[in-house]
Amino acid sequence: MAAPTTPDASAAARNSGAGSAVADFLGYAKETPAQRMRDAILKSMGLSEDDLNAMSPEKRKAVEETIRQKIKEAAEEAAKKGKTGLAADVTA
Repeated sequence: MAAPTTPDASAAARNSGAGSAVADFLGYAKETPAQRMRDAILKSMGLSEDDLNAMSPEKRKAVEETIRQKIKEAAEEAAKKGKTGLAADVTA
């Protein structure tokens, strides 16, 4: 009689589409807080990095300035609340 086999967790993840979720999470985990903040701001503007790369230099410069301003405002707001550090989580 053969021993029962144990399902391979990674195979199950691949088959269920969870592998994509794992890859997305690992990509997110590797980002710096500043990159996460930038991504969140772009998303709030309805843009992605690909959208930004496809813009004309003038339009991209305007969007980059908006991003800088929003980061500055978030840092000032965090400082008012007594949060310290280079970047604060402003999503909570």
